Amino acid sequence: MPPKERIVDGKTFSYTGLIDFQKFYKSLKEFWDNKGFDFLENKHEEKVKDDGSRSINLEWHTEKKITDYVTYSYDISISIDNLKLVDNMKQYAENLNIKINGDLITDYQNYFGDKPFNIFLRGLFEKYLYDSELKDHKKNVGKIADDFLNLAKDFTASFKL
Repeated sequence: MPPKERIVDGKTFSYTGLIDFQKFYKSLKEFWDNKGFDFLENKHEEKVKDDGSRSINLEWHTEKKITDYVTYSYDISISIDNLKLVDNMKQYAENLNIKINGDLITDYQNYFGDKPFNIFLRGLFEKYLYDSELKDHKKNVGKIADDFLNLAKDFTASFKL
C-alpha cells in the first residue's frame, strides 16, 4: 500500500436554507470533472419521508495522478436531513452538511518497494531530494479542498438574497 498522508482532515460546511439541489449537485460534480479528477460515487441514498421531504446521503471519492510519484485523493460526504420542495425550481434544505478529507499519496506505483531498506531510501528521497515539491503538493491538496468548499458556500450564498 503506498504511503498516504492526510492533509485535509474533516473540513466541513453546513447550510440550512433555499437551494436548487439539482444545480448544486451538478456544479459540485463538475468541479472535480473540470480539474481532471477520476470521480466515483460510492453511495447515493435518498429516503422519502411521510411528509414528502427527502433525506439524502452521498459519498464520493475522487483521485488524480499528478506526477509519476504523487496522487491527490479526496473523500467527500454530503448529507441533507430534510429537502422540501418550495416551488418548481427551489427546495428548502435543512442541515446540509459537506465533509471533505484530502490525502497526498506518494510512491503509488511502488517504485521503492516494501522492503525495509527501500522504505528507508524512500524516506531519504522524500526528505532531502523531493521535500520542496512535497510541500507544494500538500498546499495544493489543501487549496483544492478549500476551493471545493468555497464553491458550495458561493452557491448557497446566491440564495440568501
